[in-house]
Amino acid sequence: MNFIDKLLCWIGQFLGWLDKTTGSYTLALFIFAFVVELLLLPIAIKQQKTSIKQARLRPKEMAIRKKYAGRNDQATQQKVAQEIQEMYQKENFNPLSGCLPLLLQMPVILALYQIVINPLHYVMGVGSEAIKALQAFVTAAVDAGGLGMTIGRSNGTIVLIDAMRDNWAAIQSKFVAFVEGGGYEMPVGTTATSALGELEGAVSRGLPDFSLFGINLGEIPDIKKPSWLWLVPVLTFVVYFFSMRLTRKFSYQPSNGQTEKQTGCTNTFMDITMPLMSVYFTFVVPASIGVYWIFKSILGTVKQFILSRVMPMPTFTEEDYKAAEREYAGKPASKEKRKLDLDANRGNPKSLFHIDDEDYTPPSDDDTFDTEKRIAAEKTGAIETAPLKEDKRREKKSAEKDEKKDEKKDGGNKDGKDAE
Repeated sequence: MNFIDKLLCWIGQFLGWLDKTTGSYTLALFIFAFVVELLLLPIAIKQQKTSIKQARLRPKEMAIRKKYAGRNDQATQQKVAQEIQEMYQKENFNPLSGCLPLLLQMPVILALYQIVINPLHYVMGVGSEAIKALQAFVTAAVDAGGLGMTIGRSNGTIVLIDAMRDNWAAIQSKFVAFVEGGGYEMPVGTTATSALGELEGAVSRGLPDFSLFGINLGEIPDIKKPSWLWLVPVLTFVVYFFSMRLTRKFSYQPSNGQTEKQTGCTNTFMDITMPLMSVYFTFVVPASIGVYWIFKSILGTVKQFILSRVMPMPTFTEEDYKAAEREYAGKPASKEKRKLDLDANRGNPKSLFHIDDEDYTPPSDDDTFDTEKRIAAEKTGAIETAPLKEDKRREKKSAEKDEKKDEKKDGGNKDGKDAE
């Protein structure tokens, strides 16, 4: 038995003490779930603080998203994500810090779940080899000396406890003979007699009673056979459905760039599918496990509600959002700079989708020097203004007339010489 297993056995003994003190295993499960939520409260407080800090940055995040609104191409989305990340770094906020509390509490929840689903080992203290031998005996065919019951691995040991309570006389008389006859091979150092001794010790200490209002919660709800156990899957769906909606209302929901319609569709899908998955699991495990899930879901929602009142999320006015938009809008460029940009990038127009500075091809040093030199020359009048087309036509006609005059003059001079 490793350290983790020993630790879970110590915690399981606490659940067993609650069972004996209250006289009801169901009430003991509720108190156990309540204590678990108290132990996880510091992690929840840390997560709430992280959510509050992220919520305070919401106006700036929305200002960045609004600056690029209507542009859904990949390059723009990458630009948005980059600017938001830079804003987080500037504000000394790490968005992944909210994941750490969740990662820390998941192993704790899964470990404690093992206590609830395997009370014969963690609560009653029966060894794992004795439990395996008992399961082999209970599930073996009657002709082979067993009880002929069907028990899935996901059922844990709750069903085994019910089998011990209902068939204890048969276990006492047949278990040892079944194991020694080859029904189950015990490891070296253990015997069928020692395993039976562990089971007898658990019975003498008192097996947990899974009944509630005359309903045996140690049984598995049968989807083909209606019974009062169906109340557990139904309540699981209802509790999970409202728990998810209320928890989302009481906690901060970061923006991911989706529209309200897209976010609403995603939330609706999750609100339906997650409770349905829980309903499925309640039909394959003992009803007491479903009851524990119900208790834990209710207590988790109440805890989130209390945190939302003690440590509320910040609220913002319209002016707060406008101030953030002005901060990230930037100052307009001067007229001379815009003229230089247009000259340097003439023939390379902006993209309809990408209107950032990265869309321009940066001018070379020679091009920039020539452009600046030409603008300076125009201001001082050092270079002539380019002639208009009409001026060119007039100059051409004037040149043609001068040519004709010269031809006539040359012709007159020639006639005079011939006459002489």
